[in-house]
Amino acid sequence: MAPLRVNAVELAKQALSVNALSGGRLTLGLGLGAREDDYEIGGGELKGRGKRLDAMLGQIRDIWTDAQVGPKLAGPPRLILGGHAPASYARAARFGDGWIAAGSGPDQARVGIESMGTAWEEAGRAGEPHLMALAYFSLGERAEEDVRANLMHYYAWLGEEIAGMIAAGAAKDGDTVKRYLDVYAEAGCDELIFCPSSADPQQVDLLADAAGL
Repeated sequence: MAPLRVNAVELAKQALSVNALSGGRLTLGLGLGAREDDYEIGGGELKGRGKRLDAMLGQIRDIWTDAQVGPKLAGPPRLILGGHAPASYARAARFGDGWIAAGSGPDQARVGIESMGTAWEEAGRAGEPHLMALAYFSLGERAEEDVRANLMHYYAWLGEEIAGMIAAGAAKDGDTVKRYLDVYAEAGCDELIFCPSSADPQQVDLLADAAGL
């Protein structure tokens, strides 16, 4: 949640440093966030966060293009923005290198990818945006149990119905993992991030096996 950060210049320079240290491998993802409790704990205001983010992104881009600011060994990182509102697509087209869909399933991702493409063209941007998506998964004997314990809890603030839809959309078997790889690619997704719904490190191996890696 970028609007909770009070110093856009510091964030921009930190990102440049990490990108240089990583050999140009950093992708910086920023978004608004929508949880009131996050803003309360962080000492920020939920209202007006869109305008604050726009101002921050302008500052960040200014820093990244300033020849007097370093380190510039690797240049600026890729900047990916999230959000599913019209203003979010316009913001990503104006400031970002691409956009990421939330973990609410391939259908919503497809709609977002199409909307992002339209916003990109309307902004007069050259080339194509880098399009990403998040997909939840939980594999193994505790798949259903872990999804309900973690995703239902995390998204409880959205209400039981929406939280249940997100939990139901998590990949819980190898066939669904493979299907998601196909349907997200067909939707135009360039990069799909599988996010585990369990802290068990074995989930990494289970996912690799399911994806045939």
